[in-house]
Amino acid sequence: MSVFHACGTLHSYRFGARTASPKQVSRTSTPPSTPFILSLANWISFNLGVSLNIDLVRKQIPVTSRRAYFDNAGTGPPSIPVLNSINEFMADWREYGENWEEWLPLIIDSRRLFGKMIGGVTLDEVASVPNVTSALIGLASSINYKPKGNIVISELNFPTNIYLWHLQKKHGRAKDVRLLHRDNNGTIPLEQWEKAIDDDTSIVSVDYVSWTNGCREKIREITKIAHEHGAFVIADSFHALGVFPIDARQDGVDALVCGMYKWMQGPHGAAFVYTKRERLKDLDPNYIGWHGVQDSVARRLTSQQDLFGKPFNIEETIPAPDATMFEGGSWGVISIVGAKAALEFALKHDQTERSHRVLRLTEHLIEGLKRKGRKILTPLESDRRSGIVVFEDPEPGATYEKLKKLNITVASRVNALRASPHYYNTEEEIDKLLAAL
Repeated sequence: MSVFHACGTLHSYRFGARTASPKQVSRTSTPPSTPFILSLANWISFNLGVSLNIDLVRKQIPVTSRRAYFDNAGTGPPSIPVLNSINEFMADWREYGENWEEWLPLIIDSRRLFGKMIGGVTLDEVASVPNVTSALIGLASSINYKPKGNIVISELNFPTNIYLWHLQKKHGRAKDVRLLHRDNNGTIPLEQWEKAIDDDTSIVSVDYVSWTNGCREKIREITKIAHEHGAFVIADSFHALGVFPIDARQDGVDALVCGMYKWMQGPHGAAFVYTKRERLKDLDPNYIGWHGVQDSVARRLTSQQDLFGKPFNIEETIPAPDATMFEGGSWGVISIVGAKAALEFALKHDQTERSHRVLRLTEHLIEGLKRKGRKILTPLESDRRSGIVVFEDPEPGATYEKLKKLNITVASRVNALRASPHYYNTEEEIDKLLAAL
């Protein structure tokens, strides 16, 4: 194959190695050899996990050579390893067509890597799904609701994580949906959560970080309150994973969902759902597909069975005993391949070091906006900060277009602009944005 493994991206199986079985193909990593070439010293430094080198990282993210990119909360730009993994898959698909025996282990490996990314949860607690909405729907249709119970959510949640729960009330699964509203500081104080959650609360669904103003929620405190009343806690980590270190077990959440195309810099079409092992037995899915049952092709692979060597049981439906009950139809393998590479790329770096850098960059932006007299809509308390900064703008559409022409990317919002710098951005790029406003 002409496609290289840039930066030592580990591909579980070499696409195109048709003479070898999945168990026979070795894991390999070779230095890059294309126009994106790095010096051998840089390549070795990156692969050995040496402390974060921003110059080296930026060479692996092509967009940084073209623009100051501050829309990671919208779609994160891919790294070279992600692009190479997708290109390699496409080349193999073009030349050889389907190859289930090599594709299935990639799905399993991506689950394992996601588990590592959220604190080292076990493989049976993670499922691969096409997007966060699918994960939330799967959870919503599997939870046992309390009779005449309620659901507690926040207006800071992404719309899907609001609309879905209103429908549960409409269809009689909940008597009440309690939608909490932000205060003048852009936060929802813990006192509101304490007041809203009671013994009749079935579900508390909350975003780790709000897409709309960047507010970072106090997940552990909210989870503690919810569990004191026997509620099931779902957390959407889309705007936190890749920015902050996450330990799902320590945070105490019962389920965590996340997509790959924002701060994780992976492709669309790949997401994951974690469900705490102790809560899996409480779930009873209403919807299922051929990958979500006990006797699935993935489970046959892990037990070294012939994938299609015996008929599937169609006389009854036995859901998978683990989180894969949420895996419905066939995966978008091309997205899984990119997601796997994105996880590997993120795991090369120290997550705490990355988060400190993001917070330094947002602090630099906030101080600059204050000097310009801009009203900042993002909470300013240190424990509420994230990688998102939202500030008022009288003509956000026009300002967005102006910045775009200057090769600066932000997001236009209602009477505001949203800038979301990531760890690979620089203070010089922040200064460029400030000067252009």
